[in-house]
This record gives sequence, structure tokens and C-alpha cells, in this order.
Amino acid sequence: MYLTVQNQLTLLHDLLDEQMTYKSVSNNEYQQIKKLVRSMIGNKDMDSALLNVLPEIYYYGMKGENAYSLDAHIIDHQEKIQQWLQTIQQTKMNI
Repeated sequence: MYLTVQNQLTLLHDLLDEQMTYKSVSNNEYQQIKKLVRSMIGNKDMDSALLNVLPEIYYYGMKGENAYSLDAHIIDHQEKIQQWLQTIQQTKMNI
């Protein structure tokens, strides 16, 4: 299935937003985050502000897969996740 940049941004935003809202996540969601980010990094037309935070989001997903407490991992990254959500939303408006 092919996802447009807009679809990818929406999906990434939704995954991160739900983690912030419910403070829970599954390992599959972290894998999905990593997969989305890898795909987006490969897109040379992506907004530069987003390209700057994508490696951080990828690292968050990678560390989340191996976190002892998935809930604590989200709580530890709340501030960063909020920043990422704002960057994603801004990028969506610029497309």
C-alpha cells in the first residue's frame, strides 16, 4: 500500500498523539513509527524542519521497542513528543 506524504504525516502524528493521550503503546506501534520515519527520511522533498527531528523520532521508536516500561518511556519523552507533534502539524499545513 502506497502512502502519500500527507498520509505518512497523519499516521505518524496519530501514533504519537495517541501515545501522549493514553500513555500506553505496543511494540508494534514503535516498529510502525520507525518504518514511517525511515520512509520519510528517504523523501528528499520533505520539509527541512521535519527532516531535522525525524532521527530523534526514529531513536525514540528504537529505544521504545527495548524499553523496560513502555509507559515510562512515553512519560520521559512527553516534552519532545509535543514538539514533534507541532513540527508534524506545521509540515502538514505547508504541504
